[in-house]
Amino acid sequence: MSLATRLVTWLFCAAFSTLLAIQSFSRFTFYHNRTYDLALYARQAWGLTHGNLWDPIVKAHFLGTHVSLVLWPLGWLGQHGGVVRVLLVAQAAALGLAAVPLARFAARRFGDLGALCATVLWFAYPNLSQVATYEFHPGTLALLPLACALDALDLRRAGYFALSCACVLACRADFAMLTSMLALAALADRGRATRSRAGAAGAHRVMHATGYAVLLASLAYLAVQYLVLRPRYLVGASSYDLHFARWGGSPLGIVTALLRRPSLVVEHFSEPKRWLYLPMVLCPLGFLPLMAPRYLLVAAPFLALNLISTFPTTLEMYSHYLTPALPSLIVATFEGLAVLCVRVDMAWAWLGNFGVSTLLGLGIAANVFGGAYPWCARFDRAAFQEDARTAQAGRIVQAIAPEASVQAPDALLPHLIERVAVYRVPPPDESADFVVLDVTHRARYDGQEDLLRTIEEPVVRRWLARRDYGLVRAERDFLLFQRGREPRDGPAARYISGLPVGEYGTALTRCLSVVSAWLDPQGLELELAAHAPCPADLALRIGIATDRPRVDLLFDGLLSPALLRDERVFSWHPLTHAERKSIVDHGLLLGALRSSGAPPEYGDPIDQPIAVIH
Repeated sequence: MSLATRLVTWLFCAAFSTLLAIQSFSRFTFYHNRTYDLALYARQAWGLTHGNLWDPIVKAHFLGTHVSLVLWPLGWLGQHGGVVRVLLVAQAAALGLAAVPLARFAARRFGDLGALCATVLWFAYPNLSQVATYEFHPGTLALLPLACALDALDLRRAGYFALSCACVLACRADFAMLTSMLALAALADRGRATRSRAGAAGAHRVMHATGYAVLLASLAYLAVQYLVLRPRYLVGASSYDLHFARWGGSPLGIVTALLRRPSLVVEHFSEPKRWLYLPMVLCPLGFLPLMAPRYLLVAAPFLALNLISTFPTTLEMYSHYLTPALPSLIVATFEGLAVLCVRVDMAWAWLGNFGVSTLLGLGIAANVFGGAYPWCARFDRAAFQEDARTAQAGRIVQAIAPEASVQAPDALLPHLIERVAVYRVPPPDESADFVVLDVTHRARYDGQEDLLRTIEEPVVRRWLARRDYGLVRAERDFLLFQRGREPRDGPAARYISGLPVGEYGTALTRCLSVVSAWLDPQGLELELAAHAPCPADLALRIGIATDRPRVDLLFDGLLSPALLRDERVFSWHPLTHAERKSIVDHGLLLGALRSSGAPPEYGDPIDQPIAVIH
C-alpha cells in the first residue's frame, strides 16, 4: 500500500471506531440496552479483578462460561475508567483496527484500490454496525486477532500467526473451534510464493509445522473446556441448550436426528429463513467467497451452527452469532475475486478494477439499507437519544445503595454491575437488598381488563403484597422495592388516610365500599372504606353508562389491596374529557373484579350506581 492509502485507511479506522464508541456510549448512557450481555461480561470483568469468579447474572463460575481471559486486563483498566466504558471502547477499537490487516490482504491482490475497498466493505457490512452499537461480546474483540491471523496466513508468517491465534483463544475458549479451522487453512496452503523460491519453501514448512501445533493445541483446549471445565463448573442450562434444544442440547445431535427422525431435519431446513440465510449473508459480498474455499472454511463452522440453531434471532443479520465469520468472509471475497480474474483469463487490471468497484457499490448499498449508522435507512434514532424512560431509570439507579445487592431489569444492569451481588429481575427471588421491577406493561394495557392477566402483572402484584419488602420509589415505568421497609410507607402512604372507617357507603365487595366519589378536571377521586385485607388481584371496573367499562388498578397500582386494614383509603383515576363528560351526563357505575374477570365473591354486584360530586 502507498503511504496515502495507509493514511486514508487509518483515518477510516479512527473515524468509524469513534462513531461506534459514541453510539455504544449513547445506548448505554440512555438506558437503551435490551439484553443482559453487556452487564454479563462487565460483571465478569469486574469480578476477575476482585478475585470473584462467580457470575451471579447467569449463576455460573467463570470457568464454566466462555472463559474470556481478555476480560481480566479490561476489568483492571475499568477500575480507573469504569468497566462498561472500557469494554465499549475496547470493542470499538478492535473493530476499527481489524480493517488494517484486511486492507493489507486486499492490497496484495488489487493494490491501493483493493485496500480502500476492503476497508469500506468491512465497515459497511450491515452486521458489524448492528452488533457494535447494540451490546458487548468478547467474541467481537476476537475479530482483530482473527483478521491478523488471516493476514499472517497469507504472508506465511508463523510467529505472527501463532500469536494471533493465542489472542483469539483469549477472547473466547470455544473459539478454539475457529483456531482449528485457521490451522486447517494453514495446512491446506498451496498459495503463491511471496519471497524467493528457497525462502518461500522454508516459510511453507514452518507454517505447516505451526499449523499442526495450533491445531493440536486448539483441539486440546477445546477438550479441556467441554470435558473438564464445563462439567465441573457449569451449573444448570448453557447457551447450547437454548440453541440446540431440538437436537438434544448439542449441534452434533442433528446427526442422530438425521438417522432416527430425518423428517425433523427436513422440516428444520425447509424453513424459508434457513435457505435464504446464506444468500443474505453472501449477497453484500457478491457471492465471491464461494470462489475461495480455503478461507471460507474458517467461516463455515459459524454459518453451519447458525443454520442448525433453533434460537429465534440467530439467523437475523443483526445477530452477533454471524460476526465472527466476517473477517474470513471479507478475505475470501478478495481471494475469490483474484481467482475469478485468473480463471476468466482477461486483463487483470480491467477485471480487477471492475470487480472491486462492483464490491464497493454492493457494500455501500447493503450498508444504507441494512446498517445501523445514522445515515442508514434502518437507523433506530430513538435507541441513542434521551427520553422520559432515561430520566426514570437514572433516578431509580441513584436510589440504590452502591454496595447493596440488587435485582434489576436488563436495561439497568450495566449501571449496577460493580458490586458483589447483582441479579436479573425475579423470578426467582434472590433475597436482594433492592429489587427493581419494570412496569411498562401497565401503560400498554392501561384501562384494559387484559392488564390483570399479563405475564408481568402477577409478579408485580406479589411483590406489592409482600410484607418483607416495601416500595420506596415509584416511576411510571419502574418500581423500586427495599428489603426490610414497611410496605405501607413510601409511595403507598399517600393513599391511606389514617381515619377510621365510619360510614360504610356502597359495598362493592365484602372487603371494600365506596364512601364518596367526586370529579375534578382531570379525573375521578374515590374515598373508599376498607373493612379487611382484600385479594391482591382486586381491581376496579369503571362503567360509564354509554361506553364500554374500563378496568383500573386501585391506588395507581402502588398499594396492594392485600395490605388494607379497617380504614379509609383514597384512589384516583385519570379520565379523558369524553369520559368525564359521559359520567356527568349519564352517571357512574363501579364494580370490583379479580384477574379471572369475575366479581370477588359470589353475589357481589357487577356494577353499582354511584353518586358523583362534580
